[in-house]
Amino acid sequence: MRESFFKVQQYLGAHTRKLMCSIVLGAIFVCSASFCSIDSGTVTQDAVASGQVYLETDEGMVTIDRMESGDDTADDIEIIDEDDELSVSANDLVAFDDIEYQEKASDDGANFAVAEDTVIVDENGNLEEATYEDDWALMLINKEHHIPEDYDFEVATIKGAVRSDVRIVPYVKDLIQAAADDGVQLYICSPYRDLDKQEQLFEKKVRFYIKQGYNETDAYDLASQTVAIPGTSEHQVGLAFDFIMEDYQQLDEGFENTRGGRWLKENAADYGFILRYPKGKEDITKIIYEPWHYRYVGVEAAKEIMSRGITLEEYDKEIGLAD
Repeated sequence: MRESFFKVQQYLGAHTRKLMCSIVLGAIFVCSASFCSIDSGTVTQDAVASGQVYLETDEGMVTIDRMESGDDTADDIEIIDEDDELSVSANDLVAFDDIEYQEKASDDGANFAVAEDTVIVDENGNLEEATYEDDWALMLINKEHHIPEDYDFEVATIKGAVRSDVRIVPYVKDLIQAAADDGVQLYICSPYRDLDKQEQLFEKKVRFYIKQGYNETDAYDLASQTVAIPGTSEHQVGLAFDFIMEDYQQLDEGFENTRGGRWLKENAADYGFILRYPKGKEDITKIIYEPWHYRYVGVEAAKEIMSRGITLEEYDKEIGLAD
């Protein structure tokens, strides 16, 4: 026993330096692991092992299940938050048969698509003033122009919870597929939403600012710069989408510098979509710069708006659709 004790002492003395290094490395590992770990009150270690991505936003933790790189099965990217919004990939969109949408729209008495060169002519052959019903793609929706109470349209389900006005399904499908053909994988994270959902989102943002110390009036004003006031959101009429990428899910200005942000700005107009809230036009749109938010207006109008760097407010005013 005594002999064994002395052997241990001799071993420790000879390997003191190695043992100290091991202890230091172990301490560093434990500290780094604690910084990288997810709060156990938010998610479980089983969830971490499943390959999920977690984003901390000003509205709370957002959990994103995303495809593994190189996965061709086009599994959905699901954003799990209080809004229960579901994203969809290019392959999901392409998999849908246009005829199914056309038949559904026809059964409900709605038009599947409207030709880009449609003109409004009265019974005497004279041009008529366009109305929201006739010129739905150019309908102006903002704080001064609320969604008309009698406005009606057909909603199509693209995939899961992703829905839009049935008339723009072919255009968003072509846009996402064209981006994919160019090596840019876009995902929809905010499609059509109804009035109840818009009210929830707006009230949530107001509460966020109140918690920051703002009074109700200021909180309301600040919230309206980032979330449309219920009744004034383009998402409510199924004409707008918010886009993200697999490697960039934040809805912030940084999206403009991603491949997806650059691709959309350069090519979205070819499919009838415009950057709805551009930088430097906040005094006109009353909404902050949102490089992720694109709105369908039709190919001809989109190309003019994007090439000139103007807003839908300015364009509709020029053609007489808005004051």
